[in-house]
Amino acid sequence: GRGHRVGALLNSYYRIEGSPGSDDASAGITADGILDVQGFDARQHFDGMVASGHLRELVSQKKDLDVEVGSLDGEMQSLVYKNYTKFTQAADVVLQMKYCLDGMEPDFQMLEAAIGRVSECQARVEDGVWEHSSQIDVLLKRQRLCKKLQVLWELPGTLKRCLDRGEYGKAVEAYCCCSDFLRQYKHIPTFKKVLEEVDNQMNQIGSALGQRLRSPYLSVDEAVNSSVTLLDMGKDQTKVVSEYLRGRVAVLKSSLEHCFCLEPLELFTRRQATAEADQQDLHSPESIALNSAVWRLNDTYVPPLSDAVEGFYRLQEGRMHSEDDLSMLPGFVRERVQEMFERLFRFVQEKRVSTRVLVSCVHSVRDAMRRLHTLMPLMVTELVSAFLLRVASFATRVIFVEAASALASELLALHGRCKGLQESSAAAGGPASANAGLDEVLEQIARTEHTMIMNTFTALTTCQPLCAMLGPDRPSREQFVRELNGHLCMLHLVFAEACLCYVGRDPPDPRIFDESLRAVERGVAADRLEELGALDWSGLFGLALVRIGRHLETKAINKVWSVTADLFADGVSGTDWAAPPGVLRATRGASQAVISHYVMVAGQRMASFFRNSIQNKNWMTVREPRKPSVLIETVILKEVHAFDAQLARILGDPKRGRPSERRPLSRLKVSMELEIERMVAKKLQVFAPIPFNRNGAIVGILKIAFKALFEYIREETFAKFGMQQIQVDCAFLADAARDFVEAEDANLLDSLLDEALSCASMRCKGPVLMDPAAVHDLIAGRKEHRGIEQP
Repeated sequence: GRGHRVGALLNSYYRIEGSPGSDDASAGITADGILDVQGFDARQHFDGMVASGHLRELVSQKKDLDVEVGSLDGEMQSLVYKNYTKFTQAADVVLQMKYCLDGMEPDFQMLEAAIGRVSECQARVEDGVWEHSSQIDVLLKRQRLCKKLQVLWELPGTLKRCLDRGEYGKAVEAYCCCSDFLRQYKHIPTFKKVLEEVDNQMNQIGSALGQRLRSPYLSVDEAVNSSVTLLDMGKDQTKVVSEYLRGRVAVLKSSLEHCFCLEPLELFTRRQATAEADQQDLHSPESIALNSAVWRLNDTYVPPLSDAVEGFYRLQEGRMHSEDDLSMLPGFVRERVQEMFERLFRFVQEKRVSTRVLVSCVHSVRDAMRRLHTLMPLMVTELVSAFLLRVASFATRVIFVEAASALASELLALHGRCKGLQESSAAAGGPASANAGLDEVLEQIARTEHTMIMNTFTALTTCQPLCAMLGPDRPSREQFVRELNGHLCMLHLVFAEACLCYVGRDPPDPRIFDESLRAVERGVAADRLEELGALDWSGLFGLALVRIGRHLETKAINKVWSVTADLFADGVSGTDWAAPPGVLRATRGASQAVISHYVMVAGQRMASFFRNSIQNKNWMTVREPRKPSVLIETVILKEVHAFDAQLARILGDPKRGRPSERRPLSRLKVSMELEIERMVAKKLQVFAPIPFNRNGAIVGILKIAFKALFEYIREETFAKFGMQQIQVDCAFLADAARDFVEAEDANLLDSLLDEALSCASMRCKGPVLMDPAAVHDLIAGRKEHRGIEQP
């Protein structure tokens, strides 16, 4: 460019050799022609340009040259000004330096004279000392020896002062410096006496150090320094290490007592006043106490324990150590950590805080032990894992015990509501009030069942943080899940146990239904079971238990175990997540016991009516029968209707329609058939297991009642009309029973009634049965009179 060319021209003009632009200038001359060459003839160049006809180019070159000349003049002026300014400044500096040097001339002369005098003094001193140098060396050596002897003579006093001041380290340092010399020359009486006094002082220092080392108020650094001092004194290393650990045990025990015996910290009590509604459990008195204890543990117990371990390693540095020395530390750490965990666990047992407070505190303790974990990773990991599992197991058990208690409370409340509804319906009377009462009972059952299941799910979700607290430790998680399955079994067995206790089973233990349940613990206290067993019998409550038990067996229990698998299966292997068959069998067995008891109580109630009907009448003076007995036609039939309505509504098994054709009493049976049925009736099991349906329960009730009727008839004596009244009553009962049971079961009941009639015939002096057709017409007439449809 133009600037580059101007620089090259300047360099060429001033003859600056080796400049970066010299070669470029030559290249510029070649490129621009001969304008810049020395000896350039301007006239000749002008004439040549005019002759060649390049006037336009010539004018252009002239303008360019004018511009360049102007630029060069400006640059030259600027360069000259700058150089002149620098020159004047340099001249001023040189002038000032000259003035300064001229003013310092007297000082230089004085300095030179002083140096001369120093040299003369040095020469005179060397001349004077040279003659006595050997004597001075001897005296200096004697002085040093005297100072050492003075230290030896004063050593007992020095040790005494260190002992009084507690400066044991300085005492040992002084002793180590002098002891070898004193022992080397102990044959000299003076040195021997000093050595004896020194040894006496050191024994006192050793005793003081040992006592100090066992003090419960000594810090770790002081304990380590005291131990190092004893080792420097030549004490047995194993004994010193043992004393060091014993002192740390005393310190840690005192600290542990203070962690759990002091008042809650103000830090946590201030938060209690500002806690929101959903955080009340975090700031309850129990939570504050636990948080305070954990905070003190993390601040005053765990750090000193880590310091004690580090101090133990410092004692081993640079020294030979035996296996006995190294074996002391693991036992020390294990005992101290286990003692801390044991106290913390007992505190947790006492306070019973919420799960999130417990998990937070346990995580805090685990985090505080990280430094200790870096020192002894395997042991600390083992101890922490065992503690976490223990805490999680205890908290899980508490959760499920509370859920079991809540379940028992729900059943007690349901009994009260069922009993109240049953009494109010009985007082109101009429089918409408009875049906309304049953509808309300069904609502109460559904509400109770829903609460029981939700309590179980709540317990499971509450246990989730406890499982997460165990971390990735697979054995601990698997153990936790096994215990969780056991608690679930326990919770569901509480319902079965309540059922057995309510029906008076002795002992009320549902584990009899399956051997695999023997190991499952009881979830409800004995007093709660006694409270359930002392409840008055309520048929509605009994059927409610049956309904709940059937729903648990068929749906809820399997659903609970399915949800458990969803919540806890992650990271756990080898676990069967299906509902235990033993729990299902126990639930079914308990429901079976309740419905059997319901049938027995209902059958005995009807049997009492039969007893009143049979025993309160003189059968020898009875008139010819014109209708069934009033008690049987009204009270007993009403009772059967009531039982049938309860069973149909609560068990969800409505009664089927009445068959279109029925056997007209016993007209179709021959004597051989009747005899066979009586033989079957004699072998019939009255108290057989009851199926979970309306028909089976009604059949069971009627079997008990009709068997009781047979037994009461056996105790009476009948005249002809008395026996015929029994015939009419039995026919009426047989006909009425077909309204409630299946045909096959009705035939079985007929056999029981036929047996009762046969017994009455045998107890009659002149038995004459009524014509079956007449009995049929009589019963049909009574049904028309009562407004009952005749098939």
